[in-house]
Amino acid sequence: MKRFITSFVCALAIALVASFGVAAKDKTKRKTVEFTEDLMVNGTVLKAGTYDVKFNEQTGELSVIKNGKVKVTTTAHLEPRSTEAKDTSLLTVETGGAVAELKGIAFSGSNQNVIISGSGGSSSAQ
Repeated sequence: MKRFITSFVCALAIALVASFGVAAKDKTKRKTVEFTEDLMVNGTVLKAGTYDVKFNEQTGELSVIKNGKVKVTTTAHLEPRSTEAKDTSLLTVETGGAVAELKGIAFSGSNQNVIISGSGGSSSAQ
């Protein structure tokens, strides 16, 4: 019986340590951002306001969330930056229309920009 309990405790400890390793590998970046103007994201116009922006590196999915509801989801990829981002900033481009288009996001402390796939042109922030 004592051997069974010892084995069980060891197995539990190993499972606990392994779960910390899985949690550490979570490659999701999330930040609350303020849209100071209406923005077009993947064909959807989002009104100015406060949103949560979440990027999952493993799936390449960028989601824009307001009040717990996903407003738009699009594919994105990482591109290297020359310097680490000091602040979180939105990368936008004027398209000549009434609404600027979101091309990506620079998360504070990151040395990579999240770029919306299929995006071209120049961005307004680095």
